[in-house]
Amino acid sequence: MLKLDKKTVTEFEENWVKKLKVFFIEAWCSGTKIQMETDFDVNTDLVKLESDYTFEVYVPETDRKYLEDSSITRVVKADHTGVAKARYIFNSEAVEDRCGCGTSFGFE
Repeated sequence: MLKLDKKTVTEFEENWVKKLKVFFIEAWCSGTKIQMETDFDVNTDLVKLESDYTFEVYVPETDRKYLEDSSITRVVKADHTGVAKARYIFNSEAVEDRCGCGTSFGFE
């Protein structure tokens, strides 16, 4: 089961989110970053993960093996311009490399 931090879950529930898509994108230093969307169409490339949340969690079948037994924590930090932005830290035993800020990572 993919675990999300309590603050993120509360925010999604308060905003009546019905479904969440969690997936990887190519990014920065270590090559991969986690991304989330709440406005998407469910298609055959997505699988629904088991969850205890009031919303459904979908992931691409190709990313499932990395996301099923992992966790995501949201942190709010200022970027290089001084503007506070939400960032997601992905934690999994499969992660072998991580950048200095912690948001990008690599599996190999």
